[in-house]
Amino acid sequence: MKLTIITLLLTVSYIANSQEIDGFTLKDARSNKTYSINSKNKAAIALIFHSNKCAYSKYYIDRIKSLVNEFGPKQVEFVLINSNSSDLVIQESPDKMKQYLIANDLNIPYLIDNEKSLKSSLRATRTPEVFLFNAKLKLVYSGSIDDSPQSEGDISHAYLKEAILTLLDNNQPEVNETRAVGCLIK
Repeated sequence: MKLTIITLLLTVSYIANSQEIDGFTLKDARSNKTYSINSKNKAAIALIFHSNKCAYSKYYIDRIKSLVNEFGPKQVEFVLINSNSSDLVIQESPDKMKQYLIANDLNIPYLIDNEKSLKSSLRATRTPEVFLFNAKLKLVYSGSIDDSPQSEGDISHAYLKEAILTLLDNNQPEVNETRAVGCLIK
């Protein structure tokens, strides 16, 4: 069943190799309301392409929860986005997305992007794949959450955490892009 996206306004522009996101509105599976990106009163926004079915996404769920708990109080917003087609995979349906959040005790938006507009605009290809924006909605980091998808105990570089910490110190992350490892978005 196709979901109707109430409004989708997504503008991504490239200014001096810096990607900027102007805005978009998608339906949130958790609240069943529309979500619009807004940087007001936020230090950063992390958009994480995610999947209910992908093993790599499942490996990262506890790490995402830890990031939300650590940085949510510091005005960093975390948003999951599912661009997989629920027509192809029942586990990606809005009801299953909401159940997934509840089962994993995660209270953040989980946006439905069945039309793949946001995925296409940001050029996301995998789950999980993160896009971290600063308060001015300029992209400061994209790629993997860290360098050890299957084993949290073997992390050498926590890319997203390092980027957030650097951003909160009013600096630009040294590593601004890594290769995302995970399942292809379908």
